[in-house]
Amino acid sequence: MDYIIATDSTCDIPKEMLREMHVASRDMTYIVNDVAYGKDDANQLEFHQFYDAMRLGARTSTSMINEETAREFLTELLSQDKDVLYLSFASVLSGTYDNFKRVADELNKTNTRKVYVVDSKCASGGEGLFVTLVAEKCKSGLTFAEACEYAEHVRDNVIHYFVVEDLKYLARGGRLGKGSAFFGNMLNIKPVLHVDEFGRLIPIKKVIGRKKSLCMLVEKMEERYNKESDKVYITHGDCYEDAKFVADAVTAKFGVHPKILPLSYVIGSHSGPGTVALFFTGDSRTEN
Repeated sequence: MDYIIATDSTCDIPKEMLREMHVASRDMTYIVNDVAYGKDDANQLEFHQFYDAMRLGARTSTSMINEETAREFLTELLSQDKDVLYLSFASVLSGTYDNFKRVADELNKTNTRKVYVVDSKCASGGEGLFVTLVAEKCKSGLTFAEACEYAEHVRDNVIHYFVVEDLKYLARGGRLGKGSAFFGNMLNIKPVLHVDEFGRLIPIKKVIGRKKSLCMLVEKMEERYNKESDKVYITHGDCYEDAKFVADAVTAKFGVHPKILPLSYVIGSHSGPGTVALFFTGDSRTEN
């Protein structure tokens, strides 16, 4: 191909997988107790270490990719004399998209090779599934313009559903009232959330109990799955057995084998340990 597909680490796809798909990636920064991580491969916490720190009350936050870092990354890709299709984390969840868009507009004025930035309106493994669908489609020989058009279209077919173990992390990030989180935890209420067509994380249903919330993920898939792709991703915040429970249920019901991936530190900082998320293709992200 005469263009490069690129994304950021919020796609929750391990770098080995991204390399196999020939997708470039830029890490986002996460902060634990005022110490920044994620600047390079050596500057990372271990998966269990990160989530155990959260369980013990560590303060976590994240930092978007700034314009300087975006410019450095895109300039390096353009130096390969190829166009760049950048698939960004949802713009309503981070300023990363806006920063890449501004830098792309600037670089496009002075380079013969062009950068096209797509707001994935996705998060976590949803963004990862989106990146995977685009990368696989591009293998069929799409031109750069066709690849950009396909990316703008297919993002609306990536369905996301999340459940969390502890509501306090959503409350801390302002996505749930502190009172609601307190009483919800006390009553063992587990909300099911989805990412809508604008990229917003929206609660859609409340169930009682962890197992029911996990089963609800599969029920929602039964409502929405269009079987256009057998790619199904599950991400988890250090709760592999729960993710495996969902994966086995999906396999039993639909005959597909989901890929279980670790929930990245950037997303996990806001949803907490015990998060399980299911991603698949559907006709529309609009919730009935």
